[in-house]
Amino acid sequence: MVTHVKNNRFMFWVSCLVSIGGILYGYDVGVISGALLFIQQSIPMTSTQVGIIVGAVLGGGLIGTLLAGPIGDKYGRRILIIASSFIFIMGVSFILIAHSFFVMLAARLLLGVGVGIVSVAVPLYVAEMVPAKDRGKYVTFFQLLLTFGIVMAYFVDLIFTPSGNWRGMFAVVMVPALILFIGMLFLPETPRWLLANNQPERARNILQRIRSSEDEVEKDMQAIQSTLRTTQGSFRELFSKQFLLPTCVAIGIAIFNQLTGINSFLQYAPLILKNAGISSNIVTMLGSAGIGILNFLCTMIAIVFIDTLGRRPLLLIGVFGVMVSECFLGAIEYFGFSPFTSGILALMGLFGFIIFFAIGPGVVVWLAISELFPTRMRGKGIALCLFFNSLAATLLATFFLPLSAALGMSQTYWLFAFFTLGYFLIAFFLLPETKTKSLEEIQIEFQRQN
Repeated sequence: MVTHVKNNRFMFWVSCLVSIGGILYGYDVGVISGALLFIQQSIPMTSTQVGIIVGAVLGGGLIGTLLAGPIGDKYGRRILIIASSFIFIMGVSFILIAHSFFVMLAARLLLGVGVGIVSVAVPLYVAEMVPAKDRGKYVTFFQLLLTFGIVMAYFVDLIFTPSGNWRGMFAVVMVPALILFIGMLFLPETPRWLLANNQPERARNILQRIRSSEDEVEKDMQAIQSTLRTTQGSFRELFSKQFLLPTCVAIGIAIFNQLTGINSFLQYAPLILKNAGISSNIVTMLGSAGIGILNFLCTMIAIVFIDTLGRRPLLLIGVFGVMVSECFLGAIEYFGFSPFTSGILALMGLFGFIIFFAIGPGVVVWLAISELFPTRMRGKGIALCLFFNSLAATLLATFFLPLSAALGMSQTYWLFAFFTLGYFLIAFFLLPETKTKSLEEIQIEFQRQN
């Protein structure tokens, strides 16, 4: 019993440390909105250059996600996280000395590469370390800290706004980046990667530290070894007959998670509320901050239930609620209310959207893409999913404003609702329940369906 409690405590702290990568991801999403108000006072830029600076992180993220899979499979999950935190530290360092557009662009690209790698590395590491019964809870720590990073960025921006110190806004994130870098130097590699790379004794030693009994260690060793036919798989093998179904399900979930419009709603919340009829800057900024805080709190609730209710119920409830919220937002302008009332209704609709997204798609996406691939191809599989996820995010960030101007906001909401319906159908018909199942059991279940 004492050993079991000790192992649980160890895995809790390991998951918390590794998931600091989520703070880096979320902070980078949130900090630029406040920093942009002051960057141009130090570095003159055209509106096109400003757009490039904002979008550079997304472009860097595409590169990072593609690099992460091969690096993680060859050198290990731990090295991958160390590399991502180092790249992030370098990116922030360049921002602190940037006095030209091109240095700023290089810094933002580096940050994007770091964010892209960490978004692959953290779910991958945690999924391969923790016991099956706790995997949902610990993998979703990443999403929890990601939402915390966004809220943290909002408040840091607010603190530095009176002084206009935009470099200080970026510098704050060096603290969690350094903690992650130093902490990972003392953590072990995942036993699954070690077994996949012919290091069984090291794998056994680590399993003995993180499992509660020798029987559990033996069971995990045998299960992992039975599913490892080769050291590494290829991208082509992901689309072989044997693995085509889980690959398509994981990629579909990664893409549709963005096509709900989540990043557009987070990035453009003040503009959306202003267009809906709220003219006060204070109310719109409070509404935006409220959305960030609500996202964080509801993610905490989802973590409590992810390993008890299961992945499928949370995802189906969440996706259905997102679709209803988007339909409500699309219908507001036809209600005939005053601009202020319409604005308040839009804020309620956005709150509803965030609540349902946080309890379903927000947490389940990381689990789905980390659980559905076999060990020898998990790094490449997650990287491929997050590449498509980042590509969808980039396209939405680029075309959201032109799209909403061409279609109108109501029709844009309904378009997102249509995409969300596709998400619901994929989850309902194709996503298995993976609660308490080992990664090897999930792989065997998909093989039976082929």
